Amino acid sequence: MILVTIAAILALQAEPPVAPPANPPAVQPPVPAEQPKQDAPKPDAPKPEAPKPEAPPQDPPKPEAQPPAATNPPATAPATPPATAPATAPAKQSDDGTPSAINPAGIPTEGALPEEPRKRAYLVIDRVSVAAGQIESEDDAVIVLRDEKGRIKSFSKNRLVSITYLLEGPSGRRVKVIFNDDRVLIGSLIEDGYEFVVMEIQGIRTKYPREAVYGVRPYPTDRELYERFRTTLDPDQYAARYTLSLWLYNKKMYPESKRELESLLEATNHYDAKRLLKEVNAQIALMEGGAAAPTDPANDPSKAPSRVKPAGKLGTTLLSDADVNLIRVYELDLAKPPRLQVPESLIRTMLEKYADSSLIPAKSAEKTAFYTKEPVEIVKLLFALKARDLYGDIKVLGEPESLNMFRTRIHNAWLIGNCATSKCHGGTDAGRFFLYGKDFKDDNVRYTNLLILLRTRIDTRPLIDPEKPIDSLIYQYALPKTEARWPHPDVRGYSPIFTQGRHGLQDDFVDWVRSMRQPHGEYPIEFTPPSLKSPDRAAPTGPDR
Repeated sequence: MILVTIAAILALQAEPPVAPPANPPAVQPPVPAEQPKQDAPKPDAPKPEAPKPEAPPQDPPKPEAQPPAATNPPATAPATPPATAPATAPAKQSDDGTPSAINPAGIPTEGALPEEPRKRAYLVIDRVSVAAGQIESEDDAVIVLRDEKGRIKSFSKNRLVSITYLLEGPSGRRVKVIFNDDRVLIGSLIEDGYEFVVMEIQGIRTKYPREAVYGVRPYPTDRELYERFRTTLDPDQYAARYTLSLWLYNKKMYPESKRELESLLEATNHYDAKRLLKEVNAQIALMEGGAAAPTDPANDPSKAPSRVKPAGKLGTTLLSDADVNLIRVYELDLAKPPRLQVPESLIRTMLEKYADSSLIPAKSAEKTAFYTKEPVEIVKLLFALKARDLYGDIKVLGEPESLNMFRTRIHNAWLIGNCATSKCHGGTDAGRFFLYGKDFKDDNVRYTNLLILLRTRIDTRPLIDPEKPIDSLIYQYALPKTEARWPHPDVRGYSPIFTQGRHGLQDDFVDWVRSMRQPHGEYPIEFTPPSLKSPDRAAPTGPDR
């Protein structure tokens, strides 16, 4: 009997083996951190009996909230699309545990937005009481608010129905508004207020009662996702860099995809990247070629713009007056517009061509009122309609701020006097980067030089890098060789521009690049930067370039 008891005790103490599960659960990607929110609908919300969960880890899933998967190519993609990156790539995470802007498939996602400072809050105290104001202090248990009358009051968090942290400016930021009835609207935020949420969609402002809104979330554009995604990548993450290029391809951001692919192929011989680059180049060529319809000036000499062809060996002509005006239209800052002129014929065409749009009123009296509106209001409507075929009819009689900055602080200040001389990039031995120096004060010459800067690449590096202005090749070439990451080639007579004591020129350059609304030169203008006989390298004999 004693032996049996001892055996039973030993059996109980032994740890039984655990068999591995037949289907191990998939590793979930880290959930992006959201602004803490204890949301429940207001008393007059549609479903007061079913409050929202206290701390939702993420927004309700909506079809437009996630960029399309990189494995869905556009309709114009080849029959056999390039291979995608592995769908099992883990989401990258920083050292402090903050999730990055990459989902498990290696695609940019809106989730990993930087946490914003909490300055204001809207509290639902009970079914009949609310409070709102500036946050004076907050911890895990208590939140202290200062209301609009300056009164300070503290609230115990565990007694509140919900806490909503309100978004700050700037006005016009792109957001996603989620309503208590699960509707989702995406537009420009005007105000995330205590009583109303005001947003603008296609130029129309609308107020929504605060109690009807579940939350307002930042909603980045594709370009913002792209810029955020780039910051998460290390140079040796070749698979992720390829996936980014493929995502850009599917978003039809072909110039950006080309830039990323060329950069990737400089570092590694990536087979799929080579295939994708061919498709990207084909799409770019298709877009450029498709713009020339039978009625296009390029095919109809009788309607060709009056471009002036400079004398010499160049095959490129200067931009026309119409091209100059179109660039000004695309660079307009409607908050600070120059003098504009909108012909009545343009208004008439807009009302007829876009009559089916919800932005165009149906009543004739309201349509007639458009003829008395300020030109800037008509331009805002044209931009909201995306009526790009009519942009050329807008007359910009002044110079937008970004273009004025280019003229005064870049082009006339140092570019012409240092880079566009006949013995440098303004002569017949200019190499792959040519600038027009003659009649440089003429608008056609200056805007041609602007487009050359924006569209020229040398050894895959852009002369103007809008994401990192100081990495722009023209900026690096202007630095002393001891300070430049990519020094100017060794040529006779070269001297740096951004020398000690001239740091203001560097600041002006960065400010100008950041002010451009089309920093990649993506205007609907057919133009090929001129290139002369040899690259920018020192010649053993004869001319330096």
